[in-house]
Amino acid sequence: MLLLNPFIQHKIMPETWGLLPKSQVDDELIEEAIARLILEHNEDETAHLGTGQSLQSHKASEIIDHLVKSIIADKIADGEVWERHRHSISGWKRLLAMRREEALKILKKVWTGIAGQVSARDLVFDGTYLYIATGTTPPKVIKIDPVTFETVAVWEGDAADIVCEGVISDGAYIYASIGSAPAKVIKINPATMATVATWTGAAGENYGQRIIFDGAYIYVALSIDPAKVIKINPNTMATVSVWTGAAGERYATPLSFDGIYIYVGLHITGAKVIKINPATMATVATWTGAAGENNCYALTFDGTYVYAGLNIEPAKVVKINPATMATVATWTGAAGENNCQGLTFDGTYVYAGLYTIPTKAIKINPTTMATISIWTGSSGEDESVGLTFDGNYLYLLLSTDPAKVIRKIMRDIDESGL
Repeated sequence: MLLLNPFIQHKIMPETWGLLPKSQVDDELIEEAIARLILEHNEDETAHLGTGQSLQSHKASEIIDHLVKSIIADKIADGEVWERHRHSISGWKRLLAMRREEALKILKKVWTGIAGQVSARDLVFDGTYLYIATGTTPPKVIKIDPVTFETVAVWEGDAADIVCEGVISDGAYIYASIGSAPAKVIKINPATMATVATWTGAAGENYGQRIIFDGAYIYVALSIDPAKVIKINPNTMATVSVWTGAAGERYATPLSFDGIYIYVGLHITGAKVIKINPATMATVATWTGAAGENNCYALTFDGTYVYAGLNIEPAKVVKINPATMATVATWTGAAGENNCQGLTFDGTYVYAGLYTIPTKAIKINPTTMATISIWTGSSGEDESVGLTFDGNYLYLLLSTDPAKVIRKIMRDIDESGL
């Protein structure tokens, strides 16, 4: 059937408001559909205000507004079709400008835990699912479907274990760092969410914190005095070797890996980031914060530089040259932008998650270390303790009761004030 110009249709057939020139079975992008409608409007002489006509008779803007809303609803009604549209940044920019409310509903998803799923500590994406660690007794690792944002399964530790502080994936298994005495690292089968094997620290190897995988070995940071980083063989779950901090090097918390070296951050006054040779587990070099630069709680690496997130007021993110372990530049939060407890890098920008009420995520230009934009949580969306990125979306982990995960797209979109 030949379809009339949508604006003419509306004039002669008001009942066809919901009839779209393109349906959800078509591959046309949302922004393409909107642009096409505007072009048709511009080419339709009858849709424009003529001499002597009143504004009351000019309905073009109302028609465009309605059809744009219909296109959005039409496209997202079919999840499979919407998957082909949702990653278009130019589309998001136009939708945010033209249909802000609808766009934000699509952009944001929230996972909320059930009773007992509280005090979130860390999260990781394994290529398919999200996993979050909880600071509960017994500890939990919760597997979440990032498409439906529903819980898939839950691993629960022994009653004697206290707090899961870190979680990581090696591509095949999930590893949970347990902050008990002695510390434990639990190897979990993600298909069944059952324990496969356990590493248990020797006497004095207590309070496991964050955990990383370098492609061959697992490393866990211990928040003890002096600090330790334990290198673990994931096949045998046995200790391979240990880095031990010098006098005053206490309370290892975050870890990062640059492809060659391991970096551990110390949550102490006069924060430190220590570069470790994984082959020898010996210190290579150390960055020490300037006066007032205390409590390193997060680390990330952008392919060239290491970034240290400081859990202070106002928060700071320090850009460090790994070759010299010297400060390159620093981002400092404005008033109320306190306590950086999460960092991630999306291939272009650095993001800092703040442990504030409500929580904030700061998008930082790594070249200038200037704020690009800020996302602020709604009521009850408080205290971010971790960030991760899946290639399309940014996820913020909130240490609320119950725990929450917020999904946002922030790349190339200025969300200031949202």
